[in-house]
Amino acid sequence: MASITLKDIPEDLRAQLQREAAANFRSLGQEALARIQRTFDLDDRWSAPTVDRLIQESLDSGPEEALTREHFDAARRKARAKFESKPGTMNLSELRFD
Repeated sequence: MASITLKDIPEDLRAQLQREAAANFRSLGQEALARIQRTFDLDDRWSAPTVDRLIQESLDSGPEEALTREHFDAARRKARAKFESKPGTMNLSELRFD
C-alpha cells in the first residue's frame, strides 16, 4: 500500500483529528484515511447524475398548485416581515448593493 506524508497541518486540525481517531478507536492515520474515503463516497453519492435524478423526481412530483408570481411575492413579504420583527435585525430595505 502506498503512503503519503502531510506537512504543516494546523495544530487545531491535528488535535481535532486526534480526538476523532480516539473516539473511533483508530490511529491517526486510519482516521485520516477513513475521512478521505468518506469524501470520495459522498462525491459518488451526490454525483451529477444522482442530483439530476433527484431534481427530476422533485419536478415530476410537482406542486399541488402552480407557483405564481403572486405566491412568490407573498411568501417573500411574509419571510421579510418575520425576519425584520426579530430584535436586533435591520430593515432589509435599508440594504444597498452598489
